[in-house]
Amino acid sequence: MKKTSVVLFASVVLLALFACPKVTAQSAGSKTYKIGDTGPGGGIVFYDKGFTEGGWRYLEAAPAGKEFAAIWGPRDTNVAGTETKVGSGKRNTELIVAALGENGKAAKLCASLNFNGRNDWFLPSRDELDLMYNSLARVGLGNFLSGAYWSSSQVGGNYPNVAWAQRFSDGSQSNVHLQEFTLLVRAVRAF
Repeated sequence: MKKTSVVLFASVVLLALFACPKVTAQSAGSKTYKIGDTGPGGGIVFYDKGFTEGGWRYLEAAPAGKEFAAIWGPRDTNVAGTETKVGSGKRNTELIVAALGENGKAAKLCASLNFNGRNDWFLPSRDELDLMYNSLARVGLGNFLSGAYWSSSQVGGNYPNVAWAQRFSDGSQSNVHLQEFTLLVRAVRAF
């Protein structure tokens, strides 16, 4: 009977620990942001997924003064594992930097950015870049230029020398940009 009571008590304790929401300093007292607000990195908030998961809820774009032009990488370079979805830009950037490790390239420049006390910037994925265009540039926020911006997403398959880019003049996305072309770059960060 004692053994059954101990097992029952332990089960109730474990159930209570996993069933109760965890309150952390971040979730209990963090500021909420709206699209267009200045984020903690000094950039412009362009995405709110509505909840914190994977250590982040928002994406912010670096301010226009931190924008630059760069090549993506050398021709015919295939960086395996890049993705297009929202939330993949940081990992894509890590993969690109690990594979290329070259200074002066788009992903490395984003990863090396240290602005407003933050050094966790990255090259956005294709879908993150599209959100930046639709949430900011289309409504006149962010002082974006009308040229094409690099994403961290490679096209893949039979196109090892092609990465996704997006024109901020009309929002069109293109997979015909050879990686050695110089395009615009706007770093982002998740928080």
